[in-house]
This record gives sequence, C-alpha cells and structure tokens, in this order.
Amino acid sequence: MVVLLLPLMGIPAITAQAVGPLPAVSGLSSNKLQQDTLIYDRHGQLLADVGKEGNHRIVVPLNYVSPWVVKATLATEDRTFYSNSGIDVGGILRAAIANYQHHQIQQGGSTISQQLIKQVYIGSNAPNDIQRKMKEAILAIELNREYSKNQILEMYLNTIFYGSQTYGIEAAARSYFQTNAHDLSLGQAAMLAGLPQAPTRYNPVVNLASAKQRQAQVLAAMVGEKFITAAEAQAAYAVKLQVFSPVTKFEAPYFVDYVLKTLAREHNIRSDDQRGYRVYTSLDLNLQHKAEQIVHEQIAQKGNFYNFHDAALVSMDPKTGEVLAMVGGDNYNRPGGQFNFAYDVARPPGSSFKIFTYTAAIESRKVNMMSPVLDAAMVFPTGGDGPGYMSGYAKYIPLNYDRRFHGTLPLKMVMGNSLNIPALKVELRTGIPAVVDMAHRLGLTCLGEPCDKPRPPDTYGMSLTLGAYPVRLADMATAASTLATLGVRHREAPILSIKDGLGRAVYTYDPKTVEYRAVDPSVAFIIASIMSDDRNRCMSFGCHGDLTLPGRHVAAKTGTTNDFKDNWTVGFTPSLATAVWVGNPDNKPLSHNSTGIVGAAPIWHKFMTQALAGKPDEWYSSVPAGIHQIGQNYFLTGTENLPNTLAQPWPLCKLPANYSPYNLTYSQITVDGVYCVINAPKPPPAPTPSPAPSPTPDCLPGLPLPPGQCKPHD
Repeated sequence: MVVLLLPLMGIPAITAQAVGPLPAVSGLSSNKLQQDTLIYDRHGQLLADVGKEGNHRIVVPLNYVSPWVVKATLATEDRTFYSNSGIDVGGILRAAIANYQHHQIQQGGSTISQQLIKQVYIGSNAPNDIQRKMKEAILAIELNREYSKNQILEMYLNTIFYGSQTYGIEAAARSYFQTNAHDLSLGQAAMLAGLPQAPTRYNPVVNLASAKQRQAQVLAAMVGEKFITAAEAQAAYAVKLQVFSPVTKFEAPYFVDYVLKTLAREHNIRSDDQRGYRVYTSLDLNLQHKAEQIVHEQIAQKGNFYNFHDAALVSMDPKTGEVLAMVGGDNYNRPGGQFNFAYDVARPPGSSFKIFTYTAAIESRKVNMMSPVLDAAMVFPTGGDGPGYMSGYAKYIPLNYDRRFHGTLPLKMVMGNSLNIPALKVELRTGIPAVVDMAHRLGLTCLGEPCDKPRPPDTYGMSLTLGAYPVRLADMATAASTLATLGVRHREAPILSIKDGLGRAVYTYDPKTVEYRAVDPSVAFIIASIMSDDRNRCMSFGCHGDLTLPGRHVAAKTGTTNDFKDNWTVGFTPSLATAVWVGNPDNKPLSHNSTGIVGAAPIWHKFMTQALAGKPDEWYSSVPAGIHQIGQNYFLTGTENLPNTLAQPWPLCKLPANYSPYNLTYSQITVDGVYCVINAPKPPPAPTPSPAPSPTPDCLPGLPLPPGQCKPHD
C-alpha cells in the first residue's frame, strides 16, 4: 500500500482515478458531532441522558479527559501520533508481524487519524480492501494538514466506538463505570482504551476475562512507552473494577418526559435531534426525591385499606412558576406506568374546584365571606351528573357528602367545610360562565375532555362546581400558585435555560415576560384568608388536621369526586404551591368513603412540611388596597352589607303537577335566569345570622392585631 500511496499523493489526477472522489476534511469539530441531549435539575445534577435509538455520545473537551485515557490510547492505538503525518508505515509493519505471530489482532495498523477518518467518512461497514485503505491514508494526511494534533485527538476520543452503544470516552465512562471521563482511574482508562480494536470481544460486561487480558496488554504498552512504571501497571491490574451493564435510567422520569414534550412543543427541539443540547430545568432533585418517597409510602401504608394504588404531585414556586417537583405516578416502570397523572391524564377535581367558584363569587361582589347561605334540600326537575345525582331518577338531588343539612352558615364556613348544596347556590347566583372564566384565568388549560378542544362556557352543567369535569393536576398547582401570588399567574415553567452543543445560549426563562394578572389582589387575599383559617373547616374535617402546618400560615382545600374515585388536596404558602391527586388508573373507586382528607392530604402535609423545613413562617405582610377589614373578616370595599339572597328559599319552578322531565324548556327550569327547584325547603333549624359581621370576632391564633379588633380565641 505504501509503494502505491507515495506516487499517488504527488499526482492528484492519478489519485482520483485510483481511489475515486474524496470528501473535504474541512469543517470538522468535536462540537459538531451528533451527541445526546442532557437534562439537568436546577442545581446541575443530571436527570437524563437522552440518546438516539439507545446510542449515546457526550462531547467533552480534551482537557477534561483523564490523562490516563490519553496515555493509554496513544500507547495502544498510535505511539507516534504526535510525530507522524497521519499514517505510520512502521506501525503498519509492526502490527502485521504481531498479529501474524499471535494469530489474532494484537495491534492496529491504523493511526488515530486513520481511525477518525474511517469513523467519520468511510463508515465501519465499508469493504476492507486496498482502495478503502488508500482513501483512509490520503484523508488522514489531509486531516493532519488541516488540524492540530490535539484537535484530532479530541475528535477521536469523542467519536470512536467503545461498544454497548456508546460513542466517545464520556459516554463510555458513564456506561461502564458510572463515572465521567475526567475521573477515570488508570485501571478504568486502560480497560476502555482496549475496546476500540474489538468492542464486542473485549466488552467487560459480556466477557470480563477477555477484557482483563486486553487491559493487561494496554498497561504493558503504557509501560513500554514509559508512561507508567511496571509497579503502577501491576497495581492497576490488581484492582477489581466494578463494571455496570448499560442502562438508560432517568431521574424523575415523569418530569423528564414532560420536559421532552415541552422542548418539542415550545422550542422545536426533539429528543432525537442529536445536537448536544444541555437543558437546565427548574426541578429540585432533593425535593423530587422527598415527593417520590412520600407518595410511595402513603400508597404502601394506606393504599390497600382505602383501595388507592396511584398518586401524583406537582409543586411549584408561585413567584416564578418554576416546577420544583413532579411525580406522575408511583411506579414509572410498571405496565402502563408511563401515563403521567400530573399532566397527561386529566381527572375530575371534586370539591377542590370550588376554589374557582368562590373566587368568582367574591369578585362578582354579589357575596362576601360572611354572606349567609342556607344549606337545605334542593330538588331540580331535570337530571344531573354530579355528586348527589341518583341513577335512574330524572330529578337532580344534590347531597352533601355527610348526607346531612346544616342550616344557615356564613360563606367562609360552607367553603371551608366543602358543603355541596351551598356551593351550587353560590355557583348559580354567580353564573356558570363567570366560574368557567375564573378557572381559565387562574390557570386551567383543560376543563373537561378532550383537553385539546376548549368548550363554550354554556355547555357546562351545574355539577361544574362539584368538580365533575376533568382537569390537569399541574393546572391545579398553577391555580394555587396564582392565588399564592395574590392573583399573578405564571404557567408551569419546567425549563430554566437551554444551551446547544457549542455552549451557546438558546433559551433563558424570564418569569417577568410571562406573568399575567389573573385576578385582583384583594379578591385573591380574601380567598386565601378563608382557605387558611382552620376554624372554617373544623365542622367537617376536624381541627388541626393535615390541612394545617404547625406554626405556619397555609391555605388548603380538599376534593373528592363522585363515587370516591378521585382524591385531591391543593394548597399554598406565598412561596410554595402543591397539588396532590390520589386514585386508581383504572378508575376504580376508593374504599371506606375515602375523601381527600385521608388520601391526598397526608401526602400534601408531609411534603409541604419537609419542603418548608428550616424556613420561617410566611404570609402576607399587609392587606391589599380595596379591602375593608373588620376583625378577622375581609370585604371588598362596598360589599360589607349585602342582601341575604342565598339565605332565602330557592326560586320554585312553575310546573304542572304532571310535567315530564324529558320535555322541559329552558324557561320552565329557570326563574330569572337561575335554575329553579321543585321543592320548598323547610325553615332552617337556627335563625339566620345578620349579614353584618361581628365587630369583635375570634382572633386567629398566631396573628397579633391591635386591641379591640378581635377577642382572644381558645
């Protein structure tokens, strides 16, 4: 080959005729190689290495690679690398003699430059003939004219195949030893440097004995080149290396899937682009591990008794929208476990949806937090689909979960105790379209399936406020975040920044550019104050339960769907908002009448407690403008005294005694635009309280106020 090559190098026309057209070697760069997308958490911890079809390459600079790798590679593959012109005639002869004597490949005749040319331009499956060898040699010489030796060596170490679907030294270090190219030991480097000659034969995962023999050859070559001493070689060989089988394992797999979808949808970056993107996400891996553990423990400890076998959690920073933790299910690797209940699968939110109803109601100025609401029987002339609808009956008879009526209570208590009948009354007086609008403004992108086809507000029924229409858990976390910031919405932001393979910035998240004023601060403050006062929910849920955090102000709301199939808790502080869902993927109901307080609330409570550990209590330092405070009650200015509309008997339908529920018109089932009932409720058991609030209500524990604004609370 050498005899033929030398004259060909001097006569380009003869060269072209002998070996055919040759590609130009200009424009090569390590950073232009196809490589994996790497996804990190907010602290730089790797979450996922996403390759193409299971192949992996991660480009690193030469100065990052362990010196042992460089020395082992040079001793094994190209001893004259820094002095040859791209081909090594003596090396070819030595390799031929050594391989003949041992009847197997002992040395490679190709230089590092030739191997790089083969990998980039020729292909590993090209015919092993003299023409191919001549092409490699000619291009290798051109390569050395175009690039420095260090550039060639860097491209080689990032290109060469090390077996087990790994290309380049960084991917090999991670695959075989779960370390990186910078930290490879002498023994590890020697084993990896021996792989390119025969990646399958010397693969330590499938043939450790052969890999050790090859490691010994590499170490001996390093001694021969005086890179190491014989004692160092012996010590490195004696180390029992722990070798790992190649495995594609993601941290926070549901979140990684969510990020990959976000990359494709919002940034036109696909997981198989192979452009070496580095994606820095908002996830806090420490919080993520806490969330995963808490979810798993709750299912393991309580799941069999209550018959729930899956759960999901989303936690966000309300001030930025950054997703700090996302658990899409208990076991990603189980059959069907890839469904992400945090985002991909919408579920009915139950009474947690009442957050939107009461926020819209306060904003409408038709009610205030002390407005009396009569909790009494209601019978609507047409069927319904929410809690209380009795199958086989044409009428809709909403019920509270305890199947009881509680007389007249202030609005803050009917919200806190999650009473269904008062919520329906508030919804109908406020207007279903107004509630739908509020839900969308606060953060819901999906309200009833299919999620990708928004529906007109007038297509929702009365059961909207009872949480009959599916929503995304992530959207509920966004809604809680919007209330936590007193009305400023930030959509979920899973990605903080993106860099390309050259390290150039592609995207940087700026929360200021996406914030949206969804509701007035005064309205959000009133809802937060209702949700944070534990006394408002003691009647139904008991005091000092899992919806409270000892020593902290926190707002929370549970939700339970019809037939007890879904279990929710949503809550927030000004700096952390978390939503939790518990249920079954096959939609089977929970046992023992399980409500959100026994399924989702313990998860929410434990996570919030651990996530906020070591941080001071935080609440709103001042009352927003537009609010009139009387004791511990807050009113939009001008709404202190309102008509007791919701405490009065509900409008009766004017229907004939023998009406057919299947042929009623809209005008027959409404009175003044409000759905009417066909029963006359009995008078409440207790007198209706005055709409004017008490000037000296009970003080909220832990919140000092000037004397005279409240009385001590036991």
